[in-house]
Amino acid sequence: MTSHPMIRKEFNELVKTYKILIIPIVFIALMITQPITMKMLPDILANSTGLPEGAVIKIPTPSAPEVLSTAISKFSSLGTFVLILIVMGSIAGEKASGVASMVFVKPISRAKYYLAKAITYYTLTMASMLIGMGITAYYTEILFGKLDWTHVWIGTLMYIPNLFLVVTTTLCASSFFNNAVGAGGASLVFNILIFTVPQFLGKFLDMVSPGGLSNAAMMVIQENSTLAQAFITGLPGLAGVFTLNIVFFFMGWYFLERSEI
Repeated sequence: MTSHPMIRKEFNELVKTYKILIIPIVFIALMITQPITMKMLPDILANSTGLPEGAVIKIPTPSAPEVLSTAISKFSSLGTFVLILIVMGSIAGEKASGVASMVFVKPISRAKYYLAKAITYYTLTMASMLIGMGITAYYTEILFGKLDWTHVWIGTLMYIPNLFLVVTTTLCASSFFNNAVGAGGASLVFNILIFTVPQFLGKFLDMVSPGGLSNAAMMVIQENSTLAQAFITGLPGLAGVFTLNIVFFFMGWYFLERSEI
């Protein structure tokens, strides 16, 4: 039996649970609020109470690329949390409910089961990010001026491996634990550490970390460098995140093969 029926089954599951709609909508909501908030900020401050009489607050208008890059920055923490919530029960939940044991009664290997889960959530994550970023960039251009769309898409594609890492580590934890809460908690702690700690451990670890890749992606979107310069800057981060994805993908596979189901 090939992996195709399992992948089709996973996509049908996304449709039944409305995740195929929920994730893109959440991604759009998390990002599009940033340009709207930035546009309304001067009016909000002007109408706020408690300021001394005659006080004048001047806020320079940010450029469209600056606003869009802050949208990604704002998205990082909440987007990671949402992804973990969506993925954490994908394997652990099915092990706990007995669905996984019914699946493995059929001639389906655990490797194909695990691969189908990964492909499905990678596809959903990438599509949701591209849709969310496309709509956010469109409104940012309307509110703040012209964007270089080549930089927007290249920067977004550079950032997506970080989201894949969140999916991979959560699937790995979901293979190890037999309940979704344990898997989600372990993944959340790990992702907080891997995204924040390396910046305090030296320049090299910062460059090859997910945080370094995020910085390179935002540099592309801010149009502060040519695409060639940004690629060179982001290459260590891409290599580091790609390596982590491979390591945790095979760890999750190993845990599932060893799991008693």
